[in-house]
Amino acid sequence: MESTQDKLPTAAEVGRKWQEISDLDKIEKFIIEKFSKDISTVKGFEDSRPRAKFVSKKTNGMFVIKLDSELTFPEMKGTIYTNLDRQIELDFDIIQTKEDMLLIKPYLLRLADFDRKSPRLGNLRGKVTATNFLVSKEDIEEKKLFGVTSNVLIQDIHKKLIPMDINSNIVMPKSGEYAEELDLCIQTGKMIYIIDTVRMVSYQDSNILDIKKEYEEELILEDKILEFKKKKISSILIYPIIIPFGPPKPFAFLVSKKDVGGIDPSILELYKKVEHVFLERIMDSNTHTVDVRQNVVNASLQGVALEITDERIRKALKVKPSFTVDLNFKMQQPLRVALEARHTRDCGDYDIVGAEIIGFSGDAEGGRKYNSFLEFVQKI
Repeated sequence: MESTQDKLPTAAEVGRKWQEISDLDKIEKFIIEKFSKDISTVKGFEDSRPRAKFVSKKTNGMFVIKLDSELTFPEMKGTIYTNLDRQIELDFDIIQTKEDMLLIKPYLLRLADFDRKSPRLGNLRGKVTATNFLVSKEDIEEKKLFGVTSNVLIQDIHKKLIPMDINSNIVMPKSGEYAEELDLCIQTGKMIYIIDTVRMVSYQDSNILDIKKEYEEELILEDKILEFKKKKISSILIYPIIIPFGPPKPFAFLVSKKDVGGIDPSILELYKKVEHVFLERIMDSNTHTVDVRQNVVNASLQGVALEITDERIRKALKVKPSFTVDLNFKMQQPLRVALEARHTRDCGDYDIVGAEIIGFSGDAEGGRKYNSFLEFVQKI
């Protein structure tokens, strides 16, 4: 008869006991020490797993957080969590929303007890290793990024973008079109969204440049009003796509313009989706395999901790935290696993990387096999 003590429980079977904290001073301390140092996950959206980052602290116990996508909170309440050394959840009231920014007032913090977490198996050196790391290139190839590959990517996205908004176009940084405006986007890292070029009124958002102020400082406001009038542009949006690594550098600009009336703000959501596709495909086309063997320090049902000694991998995970590896359990076939680094501890000559399992590549039985392999290594 199989011993139940040797069997690793499933995620559904694992209970979790919480310590609740409602003292606002203690909550604020945890936010500063834990949440503000790492990107958190918004609870309740398991399909998309949206991320949140603390931007600033306001008065009266309120904070501003930025989401990686716009979300709807019908009850004006939300929860975020982080998994550094244990699960920490933060409940809050939403005071105000503005696109992907939330003004929140936290009221409850929950800490998962260490001894009630999903069991973590330690002492795995020699039993489990990771090989064939598919990671981002440390130095992205500019010829590839801004060359033939990018042209194919731009043409593909352009075909998909135009049917959704016939006024949209993709403009390259060196095209010469809207040169002054593109330079302002590059210098400030902000987009330009003029809803009325006659009065030079910009859409109000922290990520949008006050173009009237910029033109006034350059003493070209009247010239620009006349220029837009001659070009029959009543409203224009210039949305920069900035490469998310190295010095700020634009890959391309999404541009929409109208000759009558203003541009509907809903286009911002469309452009965010296009930007996401751009960056994902750019990163995917700039990956390579590092064929080395690295130790797995410990593992649980949700993820693994890796001892990363290879400098190429250490640097690559700073460029892009998602990666794919073969997990090699002793006496078992390799299992291809997609991971995302959630926490990295610099130990000098190596990093300890805590990574969450995102999925299993090309194997519908991957999850079942992984659980089975974990049970197996406990017994050897």
